[in-house]
Amino acid sequence: MSKTTKLLFDGNCIVCDMEISHYKKIAPKLFDIIDISHPDFKASEYNLTTKAVNKHIHAIGPDGELLIGVDAFAHIWDQIDKYNWAAKAIRTPGIYALSKAGYAVFASIIRPMLPKKKR
Repeated sequence: MSKTTKLLFDGNCIVCDMEISHYKKIAPKLFDIIDISHPDFKASEYNLTTKAVNKHIHAIGPDGELLIGVDAFAHIWDQIDKYNWAAKAIRTPGIYALSKAGYAVFASIIRPMLPKKKR
């Protein structure tokens, strides 16, 4: 079992890449970063579908727990000391519900309209 969290993210998404680059910079050893836009990536190796990983950020905790969207971000923030407050805040009932709704809008409507990163 891995001792780090695996983060599955779309490296072609400008916003996603900025977010993950930030985590790499401030906590380089906490995460195993997996770019789903890489030609060699196979979602099936993680018991996921290509459609699922392309829709939301996924995190796989050291214990194998799969976390998606807002839950993935909360898990990420739990791992980074200076963001522990954000993890606690996003889990409060009202904020959690609003965050889930906001992320759903971002993932399904806004993100597909964003320009892709040039490679």
